Amino acid sequence: MTQVTLLFIFFLWLPLLIVLFYLHVSSDPAIFLNQYQKCENRMQRRLYDTLRNNGYYVRVKEKCGPYTLDLVLPYYRIALRCVCETDKIEDFKKRKYLDKQGWRVIPVKEKELNGKITTILAKIETAAVEYKK
Repeated sequence: MTQVTLLFIFFLWLPLLIVLFYLHVSSDPAIFLNQYQKCENRMQRRLYDTLRNNGYYVRVKEKCGPYTLDLVLPYYRIALRCVCETDKIEDFKKRKYLDKQGWRVIPVKEKELNGKITTILAKIETAAVEYKK
């Protein structure tokens, strides 16, 4: 090989390979760690883990207008709300707003999460199938 060819390889291809390697390494699953760290309580963490283990892409603490959603399945426009005793009027306003924006809100109670996780997954699957139609 000539010196020009070696210089061409060194100055053009080597930086390109370094950039591609950096992009490949930076696309690691750290995104999921960041999402897991956003979970505020044990209930959200359990629900997040369950959904991830069942193959769903889950986002945590997503903004939608003036509201922040607990857990979101963005591909299906499903918002999961971890239910505690809260203001019923505010909850009604939030659900109405999200319905107008095209979100399906599924409330999740801690009792369901502890005993009937399959019920929650069935609700999510039903909502996902409805969204695909």
